[in-house]
Amino acid sequence: MMQRVRDRKRGFTIIELLIVIAIIAILAAVAIPALLKAQKSGKESAATQVLKSLRSAEEVYKTKKTSYGNLNDLSASNSSPVQENATDVNSGYVFKTLTNTSQVFTITATPTAADMTTYTMGEGGQLLQSQ
Repeated sequence: MMQRVRDRKRGFTIIELLIVIAIIAILAAVAIPALLKAQKSGKESAATQVLKSLRSAEEVYKTKKTSYGNLNDLSASNSSPVQENATDVNSGYVFKTLTNTSQVFTITATPTAADMTTYTMGEGGQLLQSQ
């Protein structure tokens, strides 16, 4: 009788496998929302950094040309990482010049995803948020 028990192959039962799968599912349910939130936060941070970069580029452009330019003007002078109405690959935001006169500029960063924040920056450097 003892010999039979030893001869039997050792392995996991179906219940043990189901318990492991359930534990993995619970861990995934906890971790995935946190990862998605971190990804969203990273993209929003990247968009604000691009806006700050664009503000600096506008100031340099105005110094050289005596007026502000749109994003295509900045891109042509190698000062802008994005063009007008183009999507930034790192942030997933679309950047657009709203107001562009010789003394005033306003640039918006609109997300492609609906649950992210829209940012607007003017020549004063104020960063406004909206949903």
